[in-house]
Amino acid sequence: MTTSRLARTGRIFTSRLATLARLLETAGEQWRDAGGLDMLLQARLAEDMFPLPYQIVFTCDQPNQFAAWCLGESFVRTDPATLGWSQLTAHIAATAAYVERATGTADDAALDRDRRVDLIDGMYLELSGADYVDEWLMPNFYFHLVTAYDLLRMKGIRIGKADYMAHLVDRIQRQA
Repeated sequence: MTTSRLARTGRIFTSRLATLARLLETAGEQWRDAGGLDMLLQARLAEDMFPLPYQIVFTCDQPNQFAAWCLGESFVRTDPATLGWSQLTAHIAATAAYVERATGTADDAALDRDRRVDLIDGMYLELSGADYVDEWLMPNFYFHLVTAYDLLRMKGIRIGKADYMAHLVDRIQRQA
């Protein structure tokens, strides 16, 4: 049986959201005792970039927009400035659950429908559904996921590439 493309996209989102949740869990374990979670939430890679809570919420925005699109619902934006550590982890879990619900009934015919992406200052993109997923959602998703990972590494959280690539653990084989 062939897997629907939207269902596969949903699985990619949910597996990487699980990775993000584990990264935050590790960070929480390492920094909670030192009382540094508030400082960790202020971390940013450059002055003109948003801090960690924004990167986490922006990572979740792409799967949330995807789920809303699949269900024909409106995307509801979350204000990252209002979320503390526990609310951020809950936001990741809620996002994964929303994607799972949305892709259970997703119809790949949506990939043929045009999708408008509103940008700043009245600008917008007009994309096919397939391009919306491939050229807009996925690149933005990975950008913010990697930025969150990099912020955690920069602040000394003991994580590595194996933590980031955890979605492949069940596929690892040993050569005889």
